[in-house]
Amino acid sequence: MNRLHARDIHGPTTPWWRVEAPPDEELPALEGAVDADVAVVGGGFTGLWTALELLRARPSARVVVLEAARCGDGASGRNGGFLHGYWAALPRLVRQFGRDDAVALARESAGVYDAVRSLGEDVWLEEAGMLTVAVGPAHDAVLERDVAVAAEAGAPEESVRVGRNELTVRSPAFRGAVFHRDCATVQPARLVRALRRAALAAGARIHERTPALAVDGGVVRCERGSVRAEEIVVATNASAAVRWPLARRVAVFRSAIVLTDPVPDLHERVGWERGEAVADARAYLGYCRTTRDGRVLMGSASGEWTRAEQTLRRYFPQLADVRIAARWEGAIDVSSDRFPLVGTLRGTRIHCAAGYTGNGVGPSWLVGQTLARLALGKRVRSPLLATRAPTLPPEPLRTLGASLVRRAILAIDDAETDGRPPPQWALAVRRAPELVGLRVATR
Repeated sequence: MNRLHARDIHGPTTPWWRVEAPPDEELPALEGAVDADVAVVGGGFTGLWTALELLRARPSARVVVLEAARCGDGASGRNGGFLHGYWAALPRLVRQFGRDDAVALARESAGVYDAVRSLGEDVWLEEAGMLTVAVGPAHDAVLERDVAVAAEAGAPEESVRVGRNELTVRSPAFRGAVFHRDCATVQPARLVRALRRAALAAGARIHERTPALAVDGGVVRCERGSVRAEEIVVATNASAAVRWPLARRVAVFRSAIVLTDPVPDLHERVGWERGEAVADARAYLGYCRTTRDGRVLMGSASGEWTRAEQTLRRYFPQLADVRIAARWEGAIDVSSDRFPLVGTLRGTRIHCAAGYTGNGVGPSWLVGQTLARLALGKRVRSPLLATRAPTLPPEPLRTLGASLVRRAILAIDDAETDGRPPPQWALAVRRAPELVGLRVATR
């Protein structure tokens, strides 16, 4: 029996996305026993894309989606809304999978834009690309590597160097950047709502307020009902600790976001007329974007609101007088090699995915396609299949080790950003996971 243990994943505030785009009417919880061809546990991006792709491939399939709260209440509704594939991660892709598989995966992941457009709803899709910016001298080499790897892979157009004086986003902290055309921004709550509507229109049966308590012998057991299904997809990601093999390859971290009031004269103050997404080259990166109504969002992979706001003020002192209107934070699932893990439990028809490591809005479409193919019994060849990733230490060593490594990387980040030599103790701690093949929270 595989039990699903819910964790507290919500910060004390509601994401502003949900305020701007309230969800549709709540769907009833599951009551009684039902049969299905496929049961999908989780109503976030991964679960909804999976259900939709299943029904597009086989319209007659009986697909039941079980969501513990409301669709999108987890990481799908609490992120920064960066929608992109894997071109910006090409150096890591090549290192992990080799050049051919890396390029193939990056090309395939870019299909998410057509997939989102095909939903036919206004999800604030802004296809302006992304700037990866250097904010410390040590980051210059990161940018040069990005450009060199893209050129060696035959895709120089995917990573283009931008000098400091050429930047369209004005910040005294930015030394230069690499422009990645593979990125857009969306309003996550609007995208969840559009996906939920599309899945329902395609024939999916969705039950909200229905936590899945256990998966046992082809049956998903809930508090007041159950689903017997030939195929089961577990798409809970960071929202639950699951006792299946992928759990030993995934750790839970947090990301924090602050959002300003609207800034009517934003372009006069900062530029940013094109609306590019921006991410810095720190390991625990800071990321920022604008919204359609002129707000500025700043997120911090450190999981700390104070760091997110401090970063906002440091990068954009022109906005010193602008009030912070909203703050929220939440869990992100970080895999042991920093790419999503997809697989099928040996000897079962239970398929699962986790480990987006902060980049899930775009790749969830690709993972949903892969899960749908697995559930339909199709042969799947993908470097994302989970057998390659190293296992993490057991608890409590995993949590203790993750906390120590986090402190070390933040210390290195701060030193590199300030142009100081990193502390020796931090360098030693950061290298420790690499001795066992782990690259958690490193570029």
